[in-house]
Amino acid sequence: MTTQQRASAGEEAATVLNGSGPDLNTVRYTISRARGQSSVPLHYDELTALESELRDYIAQLLPAAKNAVDKLWHGGTAWHQQVSRLDGIERQAGQGLGTGVLSAHVQVQQLAKDCQWLIDCQGQQR
Repeated sequence: MTTQQRASAGEEAATVLNGSGPDLNTVRYTISRARGQSSVPLHYDELTALESELRDYIAQLLPAAKNAVDKLWHGGTAWHQQVSRLDGIERQAGQGLGTGVLSAHVQVQQLAKDCQWLIDCQGQQR
């Protein structure tokens, strides 16, 4: 994917997020780009762009996931596990990339996993 294509995908993602929620196909595409970086290493600026997109998606998906978890029985193991996972996702999204390419790579990979979990959580609500 060229820099121009990445910019177009980023603009499309921003447009989708301004609606009622993220387009899950666009989110999945971003996740696959983030996960695919291990075979083709990305530069720090590309990792920064991916991190920004993933954080935006997490911000869009998190409220619905929290709402779904809030409907669970608050004393149950499932509720506790879900709340812990959501808290972890929120903390991870606030971490930032760090100073090196390796820390940026690890952060983007984790955010991609978190986005996928939120999508899976959303799918279970329906």
